[in-house]
Amino acid sequence: MALGRTSPRDLPLFADLSGKDIRDIFRAGEEVSVPAGWSLILEQTPPDAAYLILSGTAAVRVKGEEIAELGPGDIAGEVGVRKNTLRTATVTAKSRLQLLHFTREKFDDLTKRLPDFREAIDATIAERRGGA
Repeated sequence: MALGRTSPRDLPLFADLSGKDIRDIFRAGEEVSVPAGWSLILEQTPPDAAYLILSGTAAVRVKGEEIAELGPGDIAGEVGVRKNTLRTATVTAKSRLQLLHFTREKFDDLTKRLPDFREAIDATIAERRGGA
């Protein structure tokens, strides 16, 4: 498992997870690199994957308006995959990104097998939706 410049212990999403759970998560994903300007998620498309940002920054846009910036430790695409809804935003690399790519199937498997991971993802979704 290549982690680029980021250690899993540096990622807030994993703060309450065991070392075994973190290893399982990194084994389930595939590390990929995307260049600046690449859109990894497009608004109103089917949810086929989720991404954990290991390094770099990405812009989150809704109807063309930037509403957030994501960086190392942030996850993208989790809302659509977890809630089985069309993508709620477009996510575009502002710089070169190192990502951990999870297919929908792998992401679903992780949320079923790892309760602490599921709780962390659901808390992230609730926070992004304003507690919804």
